[in-house]
This record gives sequence, structure tokens and C-alpha cells, in this order.
Amino acid sequence: MDIEEKMRITIDEARKSLTNRECPIGAVVFSGDEIISRAHSSGESTLEFLPHAEMVALLKADKLHYLPEERKKMQLFTTLEPCMMCLGAAMSFYIGEIYYALESPIDGAADFATQFWRENRKEMPGYTLPAIYGGLLKSESQDVLREYIDLVPDGPAVEFSKTLITL
Repeated sequence: MDIEEKMRITIDEARKSLTNRECPIGAVVFSGDEIISRAHSSGESTLEFLPHAEMVALLKADKLHYLPEERKKMQLFTTLEPCMMCLGAAMSFYIGEIYYALESPIDGAADFATQFWRENRKEMPGYTLPAIYGGLLKSESQDVLREYIDLVPDGPAVEFSKTLITL
């Protein structure tokens, strides 16, 4: 399975959020071609804002008790650039690579973390910044946000989504 196929699976996961009229963000953890865990946005309707899709997918994978060496070979795919919280969780999980579709200039942490790590790297055995790749199937992910905007005409997540599709 190539990285585009993995991102399509992740976009399909994000689309599940539309069932509950939630902002469609999806995340999938892969080990090779195997799906280890997956999650999509589900906190708006319950007023829970910390369990981002990436956090939920990582927590599910964490409960499977993989060793750090195995985790470093895993990939996190997400439809939105991880925020600082989710990037920190991915690092604590020891994920090896992160792929995302859309940049998130409002709260995305990829550029900040990459620059900070490059300028301030200290020797911390076993704790490294994963390789991060952005812009994968960006337009397809924007299309899912358009579906959300058509479904839910107003609200904070809608305004956030409108910003993301114009980038």
C-alpha cells in the first residue's frame, strides 16, 4: 500500500465525522500496511475538545503495548497538520513518521517543532522528532471540509474549516 492509499483511508475515516455533524478530521496509525488504530473527530457534540482524532488513534495504539522499536517504524496519517498537543503525543508514542493533508496555520505545530528541534536539539536518547510530511492529498481533504460546511452552515469549526480550504 502506498502513502496515497493510506491517506485515502484516513480521509474516509474523517468522513465518518459527518454522520455526527462534526468537523471531519481523521487519523490512522499504520505499521507497514496494517492498520493499528483509527479515529475521527467526535468531541464537538459532547463538548470534549481534547480528544483530537490523532490523540484517540494514538491512545488506542498505545493500549496494544508495542515496544518502542516497533513504534518507531509506524506511521501516523492525519487529514490535518497535528497541533502541539498531538505532535507531543506522537513523539511520546515514538511514532516514526507523520503524514498530513492540510496545513493548519492556526494551531499546526509541524514547522514550529521542526525549526525548534533543529535549533535546540539536545541529546535525549530515544526521544526524537518524527519525520513529518505535509500536503498529501490536500484537495481531497479540502473536499471533505466543503461537505461539512454544506452540512453545518455556521459555528466555530465551520469558520475554521473555511479558512483551511482557502489555503
